[in-house]
Amino acid sequence: MKKSALIILEKPWGAHISKNNQASVLPFFKGLESIDGSFDTYHSNFYEIKSFEQALDALTESNYKQYYIYIACHGGGLRLDGLNLTTVMHLIDQKAQEKNIVGVLYGSCLVGKNIGHFEAYTQASSICWKIGYKCSVNWLDGTLLDVNFLSNLIGLTDKRLHQEDYILDSIKNALLTYKSDCSIGSNGQENEKKEDMLLSESLAAVIQPKGQGKKPKDVSRLLFEE
Repeated sequence: MKKSALIILEKPWGAHISKNNQASVLPFFKGLESIDGSFDTYHSNFYEIKSFEQALDALTESNYKQYYIYIACHGGGLRLDGLNLTTVMHLIDQKAQEKNIVGVLYGSCLVGKNIGHFEAYTQASSICWKIGYKCSVNWLDGTLLDVNFLSNLIGLTDKRLHQEDYILDSIKNALLTYKSDCSIGSNGQENEKKEDMLLSESLAAVIQPKGQGKKPKDVSRLLFEE
């Protein structure tokens, strides 16, 4: 058994917009799994909070040393496509008390604006990093960047996870091919007037290295610093 597991929890996209919209992030991450070779990928759809909780419980039953959670769905405000963001974060935080959940990536629009929630639901858990978007991110652009984030962060050794600078550098490495003034999304929600957002203003990241007394830290403004 490999030491790491990537848990993908995805709500089906866009069926209310087009019956032909059957997009899923899974093929992208199965590709990364094949290239990387150091982790196993597990995937489940969810539809409401009960199915989310059941999927989270079922997919973390195995005894991996490290777990990474990736949530893929629409987002906005304190909602994850109909789910309460604080409820979802609480469930993951509870699970991180019993399982070594190292990182959580929110592939959802605008939830990164809730940086205080990112910090509050990281403290006193095994979670070392959380990443999300402050913009309405374009689906394909966001998915490709999420692949890059996880490619750089999955498999960090326990020694590295005790080092804030190393975790931060691993996040920054995922952004090396991006310019800070490019855009992968806008500042508005659906049906609102939208303007492109700079990538440097579109990302939220919180780091909490392993070790006694360590607390979560908002490093969003440091992601494009040299």
